[in-house]
Amino acid sequence: MLIAGVVANESRPTSEVLTTGALETPVIVVGPEVMALEGLSRITVTADGAVEAHSARSVDAAAWLKRHSATYVVGYAGWDALATRTQSRFVAPSATPSPSPSPSESASPEATVEPTEAPAAAEGDVELAADNGSADDWRASWRGLDRVSIAVDAVASGETFVVFSADGSDLKNVEFTATRQVNDGWINPLIWIGSALAALGALAALSGLIDTRPVQARVEAWTRARARAGADADVPPGSRRERRLAGSTVPPSSLGDPGVDGDDGPIQGEPATGEPTKDEGGAL
Repeated sequence: MLIAGVVANESRPTSEVLTTGALETPVIVVGPEVMALEGLSRITVTADGAVEAHSARSVDAAAWLKRHSATYVVGYAGWDALATRTQSRFVAPSATPSPSPSPSESASPEATVEPTEAPAAAEGDVELAADNGSADDWRASWRGLDRVSIAVDAVASGETFVVFSADGSDLKNVEFTATRQVNDGWINPLIWIGSALAALGALAALSGLIDTRPVQARVEAWTRARARAGADADVPPGSRRERRLAGSTVPPSSLGDPGVDGDDGPIQGEPATGEPTKDEGGAL
């Protein structure tokens, strides 16, 4: 039991848990259901450069996220990993290019074809750094350089938490700091009980290996000497000790035995009527 308690104590999990996940998108989103997880206390996001963090209503955050690639944290895959899903940025289909002009009979060999313009980039496909949302989208905002760390209590209940890099580059890592309940109340009692049993076992083993008869003889001699000294001490007359040492005494009582020494007379205390009577002690 002692060994089991020591091993369990050494492998006891900590109550403070730091769960880290790698990011490959410029935006990370933590929904209100994840923000409400029991024990979650802080969210930290790292990047190379400026980082912005915002809280918003779910509707406003969803409208802004349609134009961005984002990693959504959906919960814990375990205390050492986060469960995530990635949503790629929406890109509108480009315009169909016009067919190339067919050669005509009048075209000269020196004629050149003018280059056609490249199709315009779809909205949200470029300039991600400039699309940081408006003040109407965000309820609360935080900014940091290479790192931003926000307490979960700072985000209002029911709001979505959004973090993105200011220059549109991919974020590096996200860290969840949480406090968990550890079922370790049985470890300390196991150690104490195991220690007590180990001590008793050690005493039992030593008593079998060491000859204790000389010690027992000395203890018995001392006990007898003390008893004799107490018996020889003066006892106050009439005290309880004197009566206890003397022992309880019962006064002898003798009944007349008819026919002893030729006495055939009546029983002692028998009246003339021949009926026996009771003496003062209640005996017939």
